[in-house]
Order: sequence, then C-alpha cells, then structure tokens
Amino acid sequence: MLHQEILSPNEVARKLSNLSEGLFAIRCELKNKTYQIILYKYQADYFLIENPALVTVLLEKDTHVFSSPEQLLNEIEISFENNQYLAASKEWVRLDLNTLKLLNDVEIKFFSLEE
Repeated sequence: MLHQEILSPNEVARKLSNLSEGLFAIRCELKNKTYQIILYKYQADYFLIENPALVTVLLEKDTHVFSSPEQLLNEIEISFENNQYLAASKEWVRLDLNTLKLLNDVEIKFFSLEE
C-alpha cells in the first residue's frame, strides 16, 4: 500500500532531514498562476519532476491511482527516461519551503517510498 500524508511546509522541512526517499506533490494558488510541482528526494539529491499528468494525478482529492510505491517509482523512472526533470539544490528547496510558509492554502501531499 502506498503511504501518503497531507503536510504543511513546516512539516515537510522537518521530514526532509530524516528522509532517504520520498515524493512531495505541492500546489498553491498564487496571484497570477497556480504553483504546482513534484519534488522527489533520493538520498541527498532533489529533483523536480516535470510531468504535468503526474502532477494532476497525484493532487487529485480522492483518486488512488498508485496502489504501491513500485507503481509510483515506475512513473518517476519514466519521467527521468523522458528527461522530464530538473536537479534542485537543498538550498533551493529550503528557500521554496520558507516562501510557501508565508502563503495560505498550500496543499502538500507526501508519498513515502521507503520500505
């Protein structure tokens, strides 16, 4: 079963320090656009997955398309194979989370990929 939680930006910042592998789907309505990203952490590396279909699926309210970590990891692997990602620095991730802490209605879903 794929474990998921709804977290605040503060909770994400705390969780990242002890996490070896996980995925965060983040959405927030800004004045001029909707900010939505997928942040994937593997060991000490951070990646932004640029797969719009995956963002949509992961941020759906009641849909559980992925029933196991393996299914979600397969989609992440496909995104990497299709070059739909950017590497991100730990500092960028912290800056982004600090900015999100200042906003209202930030939606963050955490998907645990650790065994």
